Amino acid sequence: MRKSVAVFLLAGVAFCAARWADLALFTDLETGLLKEGQVWLRYAALFAWAAAALAAGHFSAGSAAPLDAPKTRRAAFALSVPAFTAGVFYLGRGLLDILDGSFLYGALGVLCALWLGVLGQHWLVGGLGGRRREAAPPAWLGVAGSLVFVWDVLASFMTNGSSWHRTIPTSAVWQQLAALLLLAAVLRAVCLPGAASPKSVCRCGLLAYILCFAWQLPRCVLLPAAPGDWALVALGLLGGACALACASPKQRGLHAAG
Repeated sequence: MRKSVAVFLLAGVAFCAARWADLALFTDLETGLLKEGQVWLRYAALFAWAAAALAAGHFSAGSAAPLDAPKTRRAAFALSVPAFTAGVFYLGRGLLDILDGSFLYGALGVLCALWLGVLGQHWLVGGLGGRRREAAPPAWLGVAGSLVFVWDVLASFMTNGSSWHRTIPTSAVWQQLAALLLLAAVLRAVCLPGAASPKSVCRCGLLAYILCFAWQLPRCVLLPAAPGDWALVALGLLGGACALACASPKQRGLHAAG
């Protein structure tokens, strides 16, 4: 139900506050190592919330049609604003990487920014245009714009020498995977509306909301954050908006595709 998704999103704010307190009070921000408590309790809490996100998305899904054509202006703004925001951050990250000499890495960031900008425009124009249906964005751009997350995951495994006791760099891999799953589900919903799975959109949306927004925002507030770090926060908000848009207004999404 849409109400269940809304309640979960509000509960995620409490999880965000708990994560902020954990970082501020019980974590050495210089090294990222814990000062008190067991690291496994942190991961257990994160996994529990991730499992709850998947369950809530699975049982609340209704239709993926609102991602193809938002029904109201409010829905159009709720989807387009975080997409545009994430696109601006990825554009900044891409340009900084190009100026730093990482041309391939920077180009992937720019492609991601372009894809998010096209998505935001598609939702905004579609929502403001009433019943007029906008043409679907090019699927190839969505694939190219998602490659930056594949690169980030591979780079994390190749360059990250941290231990499990440093939760920030360790969880960064899961955040990139959550963002990749979200954009893959959105790509299918926008470019292949007849084959889209609303359950997949809701599950991936709420998972990205927990990992990329609730878990990431305290890190961006308390520690120096680059544009790519803030871009994940915006993608988490986009995930929540997508899940809310695709949630069933009825008791259950009985006709939702699996």
